[in-house]
Amino acid sequence: MSEPIKTPFIENNAENQGSILGGVLGAAAGTVICTLALLLCGLFRISAGILILLLFAGLVIGQFYQLFHGRRSKAAAYGTVGVCTILTCVLWVFALLFVIGFPSRPAAEAFAQIWSGLRKQLLLYVGIGLAGFFLTRKSLLTYADREKGPWHMAYSYSGGALYNLLPERLPAKAPPAVFAVRDRFTPKTRIIVEGSALRWTRLFRKDRVFTAQDIAGVVLGPSGGCNVIYDKDYRLLAKFAASMEYADLLFLWLLQRDIPIDKMPEGWRLPEMAEPAEAENPNPQRQFTLTLKPSARRGFIGIGVFLLLLGLILPLAFLISSMTMVERLVIGGLNVAVIVEGIVFLRIGKVCRVEIDGEQVCAVSRFGRTRRFSVRDVASVSRSIGWIILYDKEWKPLAKVDPGMDNLNMLEDYLAFYGVSV
Repeated sequence: MSEPIKTPFIENNAENQGSILGGVLGAAAGTVICTLALLLCGLFRISAGILILLLFAGLVIGQFYQLFHGRRSKAAAYGTVGVCTILTCVLWVFALLFVIGFPSRPAAEAFAQIWSGLRKQLLLYVGIGLAGFFLTRKSLLTYADREKGPWHMAYSYSGGALYNLLPERLPAKAPPAVFAVRDRFTPKTRIIVEGSALRWTRLFRKDRVFTAQDIAGVVLGPSGGCNVIYDKDYRLLAKFAASMEYADLLFLWLLQRDIPIDKMPEGWRLPEMAEPAEAENPNPQRQFTLTLKPSARRGFIGIGVFLLLLGLILPLAFLISSMTMVERLVIGGLNVAVIVEGIVFLRIGKVCRVEIDGEQVCAVSRFGRTRRFSVRDVASVSRSIGWIILYDKEWKPLAKVDPGMDNLNMLEDYLAFYGVSV
């Protein structure tokens, strides 16, 4: 991990540095909550709950440490949260001992017998708690070691080995004024670039809007990590991966604005400004119909015929075996579902199409759903997993086009004529 890119971080700002007292109070609050939760699981003999709570006690206490604005120091944070994690295990054992032994008082022998049993397990509980703390310390480490926080986030595991595999070279053409970097698996997660402004949208979270002037630097993570955009106070602005659609355009956008990029590959260069080339097809066809390729139609028909034959064979189970009424109902429902699905597959090859008539587009999905709109409403095109998705100016899906369509180049030329790149 390289040294952080230097930015004007305000070292003496009390809000940035936090306080030791706040960290102690937050960790103590987390200790009380974890102890009560462990005590309830112990009283009801929920062994799995005890193990899970012990593993995540350090994470909970660390979150309270951050919530109360504890000291932004790795030593202070680790020391406070680690001690409180150990204290949680000890307090839980003594609380459980008191609750179990209280009904038997003043019988001291019973109290001592319970303590002798729990004492042998105390070290095990403390070990599990500390192991869980070190396994879940990423959030606390990012908070405490603020100057290297973006590096900790970028180098943390985010996906598979190819999730953030950086491109060797960037596109040879300048990025458009408006585009969106989309996650191929969670379409709601994206970074929308509009001029010099960016908007990071995520599921169940508030959008984060910022400009190029707010960006202090970018950290490029390893192939299993992510790329982090941060501000002058090392706070996270956005995260994205190289596997996301149009991520290479975002890299080029950052490079054009002279934003520092940590460990930038040597092959990344700004494209040379050249005269805009004339369109290869200045007058594309504006009235045509796209249908599925013959091979795709045959595939859907084959699946449909197979499912219909399976639907005819299933009723034979009623004749060759004795079944209860419930089993007959289950087989009957399954038989109806198979027949219906077979009919749907037989219809896919006939109904799935895209009709172009001037500026009007009619897209019919595999299941017969029809969407009509103007080509001028299309702002962007995404090649998602298994689909070609057309988006409007508010980044909402207009239609899904099956990639198995014949003569897709006609659709690409048609959209390019209206300024939509595919």
